[in-house]
Amino acid sequence: MSIIEKIQDVRSRVESAMKRSPYGPRKMIIMGASKGQGLNQIREAAEAGIVDMGENYAQELMRKAPLTMDVGIRWHFIGRLQSNKLKHILPFVYSIDSVDSVELAQRIGRLQTQSENSRTPKPIMLQVNLGHERQKSGLPPDVIENLFGDFLAEEGVEVVGLMSIPPAHKETDKMRPYFKQLKELFDRLKSKHSHPERFHVLSMGMSGDFEVAIEEGSNCIRLGTSIFGPRPQREKNEED
Repeated sequence: MSIIEKIQDVRSRVESAMKRSPYGPRKMIIMGASKGQGLNQIREAAEAGIVDMGENYAQELMRKAPLTMDVGIRWHFIGRLQSNKLKHILPFVYSIDSVDSVELAQRIGRLQTQSENSRTPKPIMLQVNLGHERQKSGLPPDVIENLFGDFLAEEGVEVVGLMSIPPAHKETDKMRPYFKQLKELFDRLKSKHSHPERFHVLSMGMSGDFEVAIEEGSNCIRLGTSIFGPRPQREKNEED
């Protein structure tokens, strides 16, 4: 299938999943996980309506973002962020969706308040490590709940939601408890927010499990192979 046909298939599956979900229809952000994808593929997806793109690597984002400004992409950073790369990517990203410490939020806020857009807080999302997996970034749910007020107090950033990559299972239904847990955490935090309408994005679900995630309340899914097909191999000497 072409990228356009893949996107049409994804939209159909999204609609079906929302019909099965107790949370019903909702505005869904379908984000293209563009790691390793070429500019032509990214532009084709954007022209077909996938205007949110998530990048894992700072070098890729800094290369791609300036060359795709004409198609109106909103770039999200969704990978592990090295502090020395932060100032370089900040002008290009709409949001940073993988914040996993108050210190990182502070650095983002400090740089944002010193930027040309100092009056506009940078949207951030808090990354939750649901499975307490050492190889993954993110904070455990209880830590995020305890520190939520500290994140909200930081100047220069606005916490707009949660993002998570649950432990993988061959049987996607076994991931359902993790998605349920994240939705429950999201709802609790939203109830504590002084402006709950600003805390509105629950980013969970990827190509192999997005339908289950939607059934459990996701309103943002991050899709790579479902949109672009198999990801090309990165060059060995390519920097993060």
